[in-house]
Amino acid sequence: MKIVVAIMKYDYGYEERGFSYEYYNVYLPLCDVFGKENVLLYDYYSEYKQVGKEMMNKKLKEIILRDKPGIAIFCMLWEDQFEEEIVSSFRKYTKTLIYFFDDPWRQKFVRHWMKYFDYFSTPDYYMYQQYKLEGIKNVIYSPFGFNQNIYKKLDIEKKYDVSFVGGYSPFRNWVRHILEKDGIKLNIFGRGWGKDGKWISQEEMINVFNQSKINLNLSNSISYDLSFLIWSLPSLKNIKQLLLLRKDKEQVKGRHYEICASGGFQLSYFIPGLNQVYEIDKEIAVYEDVRQLSAEIKFFLNNEEVRNIIADKGYERSVRDHSAQSYLKNLIEQVLK
Repeated sequence: MKIVVAIMKYDYGYEERGFSYEYYNVYLPLCDVFGKENVLLYDYYSEYKQVGKEMMNKKLKEIILRDKPGIAIFCMLWEDQFEEEIVSSFRKYTKTLIYFFDDPWRQKFVRHWMKYFDYFSTPDYYMYQQYKLEGIKNVIYSPFGFNQNIYKKLDIEKKYDVSFVGGYSPFRNWVRHILEKDGIKLNIFGRGWGKDGKWISQEEMINVFNQSKINLNLSNSISYDLSFLIWSLPSLKNIKQLLLLRKDKEQVKGRHYEICASGGFQLSYFIPGLNQVYEIDKEIAVYEDVRQLSAEIKFFLNNEEVRNIIADKGYERSVRDHSAQSYLKNLIEQVLK
């Protein structure tokens, strides 16, 4: 069976930034499960930039008609690069699926596009339940998971007390400010942090997960905390980002799976649905109030045995239940049944 996967091959379409999340965690796992010779990658965004919207859509249709795949998967359309009528027409020749990443906070976009496909997926358990309550039958619950060939538990020394891997946001910077006031150094790796943070490769990121006593997972959605808003006002960078930010709701992310699958101890913001994939306090640790985060960090830094037990259980749960390979196999089976 042939599968066509339309994705951004590179991170947000920029080759210099390396491969995209969907390349590592959707395309490659599909190749593992169904064979690389049966999975055709269509880098729609590169084509879009090179030849324009009309020709990009035309070339994709030619591929669908030529290869007659059993299923065509579209990974999180970015904006309006595809033409609705052409995408809808593919259903005459193959099963079609749109694989959504951010549907909890992109609802207008999602509800526009879902009707042009045979099926759509959501990684969010409660959004899945919401769709079912509305009588929507073509939704499939498919969590992110992790690529089992990339994220590994390594036998290397811990060199960081507390680390965070992720891009800059005003809220995350506020959290760092709070931790620093409480005497906690946060080692930051990610885009946009200036001299305090650096962008790292996929391999280096997995090393950080393994080398950190505590891996923080920080929210980057809109916050209306008054102290945070007052703190942000003097910074033009923060104000600009806050005005542009559209993410008004958090969700379980790929990072939740990646840290645990690398054997790292994870201290994450709490989000409904996280308890569906990891057992709180046994496989992953959470905080609910940023003002209590410093106390939690100090507790876990002083309790190595507790940290290790939680990290080991989180790793075991990940390997058993949460590989992208198993999730995608199940997803394809549901579409084709």
